[in-house]
Amino acid sequence: MGKPGGGDKKQQLFDAIVNQKLQAVRWGVANAGVAPATRDGDGHTTFMIACLNGKDRSLAEMVRWYERRLSQLRECLEQVDEDDGRTCFHMAAAHPNGHKCVHELLDAWLTVDKNRRDAGLKRRDRRGKTPYDVATAKSRAAIDEWLKEPETESDDDEVGADGMTSTQRSKAKKKALLEKERAGAAPPPPPSAADEAAAAAAPERGEFKEGTPTPTWPEVEKWAQSVKDLKPICELTVAREDALPMLPPAAAGEPSSVVDPALYWCESVNRLSLKLGPQLTFLSDGGLAKLANLTHLIVASNGLEALPPAIAGLPLKSIDASYNKLAALPEAMPFKTLEALDVSGNAIPTLSPALDGCCDLVTLAVDGNAIASLDGLPFDKFKRLVTFTAGANALADLPEALGDLAKLETLSLNGNKELTALPCALAKCKKLKEIRVDDCAIADNKVLGYIQKGEMKQLAKYFEKTAAKGGGGKKGGGKKGKR
Repeated sequence: MGKPGGGDKKQQLFDAIVNQKLQAVRWGVANAGVAPATRDGDGHTTFMIACLNGKDRSLAEMVRWYERRLSQLRECLEQVDEDDGRTCFHMAAAHPNGHKCVHELLDAWLTVDKNRRDAGLKRRDRRGKTPYDVATAKSRAAIDEWLKEPETESDDDEVGADGMTSTQRSKAKKKALLEKERAGAAPPPPPSAADEAAAAAAPERGEFKEGTPTPTWPEVEKWAQSVKDLKPICELTVAREDALPMLPPAAAGEPSSVVDPALYWCESVNRLSLKLGPQLTFLSDGGLAKLANLTHLIVASNGLEALPPAIAGLPLKSIDASYNKLAALPEAMPFKTLEALDVSGNAIPTLSPALDGCCDLVTLAVDGNAIASLDGLPFDKFKRLVTFTAGANALADLPEALGDLAKLETLSLNGNKELTALPCALAKCKKLKEIRVDDCAIADNKVLGYIQKGEMKQLAKYFEKTAAKGGGGKKGGGKKGKR
């Protein structure tokens, strides 16, 4: 990926990070259209990819690139894993050979937060663990040494014959080693004139604006203070179990809500989680549209009756709206960016046309709704879909188009009591590892046997033979099995 042209530039960058092809990494971060929040198919950012694999040289290259864009460097460091809430620091600290990445991250954090040598170390994942808690012995030693290291050179640091103190000598040696690694490679290209102009014109992320409503929730007050301190919070979680008062609407013409209107002014937030229970029935469309940086929306287990149309204009990568009271999806879901959608436990009858443009989906969970048909969904355009769960619906038949899911690994159909057969076209899903059909009415005992034993290759061959005989997967060849 040393020059433009050919293939998926983002994927080439991800591969270059793992293989530590430094020139390709430098070119990729400048030209592949990758933002700090951009993720691969597993939901990992560029920094996470480097830290998960212990690739300190790739990480160092990216840190050097973002050092000229401190707000973006901070964002790279603050991004969290969608599953466990881990930062790249957690991942580096836990890797067997991640201590070198830990050094790079400590330096990077000091660059964006010069007043704290422990910046980044106190961030907790969803288990309540800090990077230090999950660190290996080598990583802990690196962190301990860093925290003890003086911020300035000691007055007692003796000057040697070369005219340098030991501290200066150590820094010079490290710099020489880095230059040696980079020898013969072209420097990263400077930003274009257009990029520089756009950066100059754009307001800094999280810029505090006059006219923001007075915050009611302490979490929103904390965000407002973080903006004044020039350290805007990017993640906001509000959880309440007690009764909430009705508050003024966030936009003209909208009803009152339990949501603090000032919440919608938290522009730096990219991950918003609301856990307010049945009392949360409404999200402001006009308010949500203000959260222009929102990439992760988590509103599970509330009482929402609809998702606001404004989500179509946000750069959302994941939405968790499971276990609400949704009777339908918005007509236009987020198109190019959405990678994970969970609307399980609602009353949604159909998925098309709402999802027709969501071609980047990796995970789709629609269990426990009122879906009677999957017809109309453009499965041939879902090139990245890995996990599809549609259990406990009213499916009696499945379209042959399911076979167009080239990357499908998990298909869950549990609890569709009227489902008697699977389409033979599933034989085309070469990466399929698991099918779940518990409490379904699958009539073909051979199909059930292969599924229960996890023999997906044999199942594919059986489907191919059945299709060749004209079975089409619609009628089982054996007696109805017991479940």
